[in-house]
Amino acid sequence: MNGVLDVFLQNILPIFLVAGLGFWLRRGLKLSVKPLSSVVFNAFSPCLVFSALVGSQLPAGELTDLALFALLSILFMALVAWLAGRILRFSRVKTVTLMIVVMFVNGGNFGLTLNQLRYGEAGLSRAVVYFVVSTALVYTVGVFIASAGRLSLRDALRRLARIPPLYAVVLALLVYGFQVTVPAPLMSAIDIAAAGAIPVMIVILGMQLADLRDFSALRFAGLAAFLRLIVAPVAAVGLAALIGLQGLNRSTAIIEASMPTAVITTVIATEFELSGPVVTSVVAITTILSPLTLSLVIQLLGL
Repeated sequence: MNGVLDVFLQNILPIFLVAGLGFWLRRGLKLSVKPLSSVVFNAFSPCLVFSALVGSQLPAGELTDLALFALLSILFMALVAWLAGRILRFSRVKTVTLMIVVMFVNGGNFGLTLNQLRYGEAGLSRAVVYFVVSTALVYTVGVFIASAGRLSLRDALRRLARIPPLYAVVLALLVYGFQVTVPAPLMSAIDIAAAGAIPVMIVILGMQLADLRDFSALRFAGLAAFLRLIVAPVAAVGLAALIGLQGLNRSTAIIEASMPTAVITTVIATEFELSGPVVTSVVAITTILSPLTLSLVIQLLGL
């Protein structure tokens, strides 16, 4: 129990204390989250991805394994949620809603921060891989599922083409693959912007939580929380073993896959007329419970 408490106090509580600042800014000063979120998404986040991937010097094999883990873990949880929906005889809309909230995690402002606090820059550079793959899938597979098949492949690709972090990935891989030397002033500027990404992300997390007030769909949220916070880490352990992840790669990958539901799912639910209050309930409940489940996952698995 002391180990679990230590993990919580040293690695998770600091995140929620900073998020509390964002909560106060939103509730107390009524600041809008959208401008800040746009800055992070379009500027800071691409710089973070580029800086972490270029600076990590991860072997190509490790990058591939981590990306494969992220892809398989997300798709596996989609399958689990779909099967749960079929077994419980959910409607199509309800099944799709369950899939969305179980598939996609808060691997950015929460997951990246936790991995950086626990493992330093080496952990951050590995966690970024999961974050990038998840981001790509949110705006392609996630949007496709949410639209219940109404969105064409061309439209999904168009949405994907508007995601700045993905261009940062492509550029980082080119720089990494061809051993391109980035001019020092440019790289320093990118590193400065990247350093600002994570603290601002945590503040945004608190501001987003301040807007989550609806806990009406508790039964559905309970099922989703069980799949997201309990089943997902167990599945992640199995997938990590299957792929052969070890050491820091295994630890960061499992932690990313064990995160609570992503706040972006509330946006997707609203956009495609799923149940917004239901998704909001899942995001809130999984986020509230995640300090306990993450502390247990880290301690019990020795991550």
